[in-house]
Amino acid sequence: MRYTVLMFLCLNTFIYGQTLHHQMLSSQGKSVEIANGMLVSQSIGQQSAIGNNTNGHTVGQGFQQSNWKKYVNNNIITAISTITYPNPFVTAINFQFSIPVKDKILIEVFDIRGRLVFKEEKMASETLLTIDLVQLPSSNYLARLTAPNYTYYSQILKQE
Repeated sequence: MRYTVLMFLCLNTFIYGQTLHHQMLSSQGKSVEIANGMLVSQSIGQQSAIGNNTNGHTVGQGFQQSNWKKYVNNNIITAISTITYPNPFVTAINFQFSIPVKDKILIEVFDIRGRLVFKEEKMASETLLTIDLVQLPSSNYLARLTAPNYTYYSQILKQE
């Protein structure tokens, strides 16, 4: 009798079972600042864990939505337009400016947790700035370029 019941359950699973295929789980959660000033952010229902770092005191759990889109969409409109290429890149990334930049440019690269992983101050060669990032592992990053009267954000992808 056990074998019959077991077969019936297996047969039932094949006939009426559901398959999750290319679906996304929804999430909910909340962010709370506790008494000591630490920000705790959590979400429920996601399969991976990333988060953002706020002044070194953020705890992230679950799949957190990035603020990068807000930064990239709020690039200050200046007389200098910028193109980032190649993106994705393997060893180096280029920033092409519409006009020559005469001042030093501060380049900061942040990882997906919001940590600063690269910082350099460099002069552009006329309208081109090339940054060697061979030492970074393959991942998604946020690049911020800053010079007097110029700030630019770009999401960049390093691949092997």
